[in-house]
Amino acid sequence: MKAAPSYTIFYKVYLLTIFLFSSLHGQDPEQSIIDVNNITSWIRNDGFHDWLLGIPGYEKKWNGTFPKGTAGAIFSEGICWGGKVFDRDSVLVRVSGSEWKNGNVPVSRIFRVMPFFKETDLTDDASNFFDVPAELVTDSMVNQLYTQYEKDWYEWPADKGAPYYDVNKNGSYDPVFDIPGIPGASQTIWINYNDSDSPFLFDCPAIGLDIQETYWAYANNSTAGIYSDLRNVIFKHARIIYEGNEFSNPDSYIDSMYINQWVDQVLGNSSDDLLGCDTSLNMGYVYNARDFDAVYSEFLTAPPAVGSVFLQGTAYWTGNPLDSAIVNFKWRHNYKYFHPEPLTVFIAFKTGDSWGDPDYNYQGALEFYNMMRGYRPDGRTSNNALGPEFIGFGTYMNSGDPVTGTGWLDGIIDPPGERHMYLVNGPIKLKVGDTAEVALALVGGLGTDHLNSITHLKYHASLAAHLFQIFVRQMTDGDLKVEFPEHLLNSRNFVLYQNYPNPFNSSTFIKYQLPKPAFVKLVVYDILGREVKILVNEMKNAGSYKAEFNPFRLSSGVYIYRISFNNISSRLVYDGLTKTNKLLYIK
Repeated sequence: MKAAPSYTIFYKVYLLTIFLFSSLHGQDPEQSIIDVNNITSWIRNDGFHDWLLGIPGYEKKWNGTFPKGTAGAIFSEGICWGGKVFDRDSVLVRVSGSEWKNGNVPVSRIFRVMPFFKETDLTDDASNFFDVPAELVTDSMVNQLYTQYEKDWYEWPADKGAPYYDVNKNGSYDPVFDIPGIPGASQTIWINYNDSDSPFLFDCPAIGLDIQETYWAYANNSTAGIYSDLRNVIFKHARIIYEGNEFSNPDSYIDSMYINQWVDQVLGNSSDDLLGCDTSLNMGYVYNARDFDAVYSEFLTAPPAVGSVFLQGTAYWTGNPLDSAIVNFKWRHNYKYFHPEPLTVFIAFKTGDSWGDPDYNYQGALEFYNMMRGYRPDGRTSNNALGPEFIGFGTYMNSGDPVTGTGWLDGIIDPPGERHMYLVNGPIKLKVGDTAEVALALVGGLGTDHLNSITHLKYHASLAAHLFQIFVRQMTDGDLKVEFPEHLLNSRNFVLYQNYPNPFNSSTFIKYQLPKPAFVKLVVYDILGREVKILVNEMKNAGSYKAEFNPFRLSSGVYIYRISFNNISSRLVYDGLTKTNKLLYIK
């Protein structure tokens, strides 16, 4: 985060010490950050994305910042769900997910990848990850991120459903050839969790859901063509798989289920926040009631606006080839959306108004379920409407236009203050084995004043929706326009890669690449330059290769490996980037 006037070097050193020794920021951290462009967000491995950032002297904290390095607009966010579950358990209505408290348990660790991390200066990334100014970033911080990127690349869980770019088109992930993450994205985070801790949240039995979330973004200087304009957007895709539990039968199902993107908004200083909903963009958003915000004034002349956009709702199998919907990032025949618009309910919640937050008990579960359905949270499942405009499906609070001052606006009845919102897709129905998918975007806008920021926000939201459709169409046609660094996709250079894993204690792999046939010699030396082992010494055709080094009977320490390529014209050619690398062996 950008240093505020109240920061001191002593505070930063103290904070750095905490972060370096925290379980959140060591090897395989519990949380990581999307931070390649102008908007950031912290992602936790159990789906509960909470508050980590703040400015000393201010009570409020944030999950991320917009613009990057200033203040934040979201305190916490996560996916929630509720539905009527028909299995052998007697509890019918069940609600869980992430909503200040958390009913989820991680299934795997968090994974974060960046296709060009080896070519990227990771100073800014380390500054964001460790929450220190760039001048306090150390080599050890950068190396820690580099090592984690490399580890996540090679251990990318494609077999569990994590997306990747299949370079060699063989249908399976190979870290030597393929590129992990959303194809064309500058950074991707993938998490996997389940609802097994549901009783902790609302005293509800678990439904038996497995949830996979993918987050991705495009860098400010992205080479990914048209996607380089998405500097104010983070995309989010969630797959909710109904696997069932010990009470489930093969014919168990969930009826009247709702999927809810819950967001606790804190736009800088929370005392002057307002919420809006744009039904044409399927977006809920937060903006400031005036042009001055006590927190953002430290950085900007006007406060921004930030919103969450539903890009895709849930589809189901019909078997009708005339139907089509987006499934797993591709248009598919024989599927149809449950609803024509992905955003079916929007609830704007004002802290302190006539209907308060649900308690964390089963009564609170019923209240939360009613809000997902667009009804007053009174603890009953009857159709007790919030008012004349609240009729269940199609409930959109604060759907007016603050820029023109027309329609239903926040701040007219309830004064500005703390806000949170519910963006809902539903109702849907799932049988055991079915999957529900939704796609969203976190979008920011910054203008010349608080209302002009809304105008910028809506433009960026429409751009995100448009380019998401282009991405899906390209994925469907198999004509994805990705522009990674050349050596990641084509063997046009003689390349020697860093060995993996490094450090290692049993064996390690060294990858190299040839644009044309050549005689290859790959040799490992000790630190004194004495030859230890020849790994490759033969003619190779053009392509990518990897060699295994097993340091049997060698002592621990630093070793050097060097490669030479002798091509058909008998000229010795070294890769211009890395002809010699070091490796570290630890017994």
